Amino acid sequence: MEIFIYKTYEQWYKDKPYEVLEGSICQMENGLIAADTYIDNKNYRQVFSPTCNFAVVYKLEYGFFGVLKEINIYHNSESWRKSKPEISFSGEVCERECSDNYFVFINEDGYKQYLSLNGIYSVVYER
Repeated sequence: MEIFIYKTYEQWYKDKPYEVLEGSICQMENGLIAADTYIDNKNYRQVFSPTCNFAVVYKLEYGFFGVLKEINIYHNSESWRKSKPEISFSGEVCERECSDNYFVFINEDGYKQYLSLNGIYSVVYER
């Protein structure tokens, strides 16, 4: 599957990935995100830094099956204070996969997104 890597919030917001890999995603026990890839007849696991990369995104094979809920992303404290999110989604939050480093959700188009909490001020979502 295609894995989209976004180094910055701006790249993610404009849907301009820094890199596109072929492979599969693995969430490690410590909350880190890794991509299992196959390059030059060798298997590799690539671990992504939540400090150096804003988002890791991939399309789920089965699409979206959950109940749509509102998810609002606030890039800075001013937008959060005024309750004016920079971007809003309909989707499902994967609370059990969220960690100190990542906020994880599936949007209504079936893309699973791991967003670095280092790159945003707040995420507010309907429960």
